[in-house]
Amino acid sequence: MKIAGIYLAAGNSSRMGSNKLALPVGTMTVGSLALETALKSSLDKVYIITKDKDDADWLPAEMKLDARCSFIKCPTAHNGQSESLRYGIQQAQTDRMDAVIVILADQPFITVQMLEEMIACTNNNQMCRFVATTYEQTIMPPVLFSSSMYNELMELRGDKGAKAILQGDFLQKGKLLPCADKRLVFDVDTEADYEALQLIEKTK
Repeated sequence: MKIAGIYLAAGNSSRMGSNKLALPVGTMTVGSLALETALKSSLDKVYIITKDKDDADWLPAEMKLDARCSFIKCPTAHNGQSESLRYGIQQAQTDRMDAVIVILADQPFITVQMLEEMIACTNNNQMCRFVATTYEQTIMPPVLFSSSMYNELMELRGDKGAKAILQGDFLQKGKLLPCADKRLVFDVDTEADYEALQLIEKTK
């Protein structure tokens, strides 16, 4: 199966007050940590969705030059996360990807193991329409979607993420992978989150 990552990096950072993806974390940046993880996985491609005027200077040059990375500008990103997601899905359809994993650029602690478990799960259950991470029974990114869901994902509008589809009886059509460590699904939205991230990095 051919599987791509959709790396959502077109948010407004409104609660941070500045571009959170460019904030330094050691020798890296907030926005480069999860991408480094994605590129260490067996994903065939990674679509990095950015705002129209973002030149992604928050990423190291070697990541920007990685052959698996495709940069896709989303001029309508201000209309909500679903816009960025749709741009990624369109590229996945063009490239005939069998599935995508939606990854948030502000989730610095996702692991290669998390991504590989999703990939293995869908390889072993090809009728499975999605594989989702859960923490305390709440669905969190990253989430894998099979190509059978592309049309439904393309219908999302506004600030709804793909999680909007994953509820009720539909949950029987996929797999849920529980995550026991809250840190792995931690995302950086506020200055307090950024301070917590720096503390965690220092104690590693």
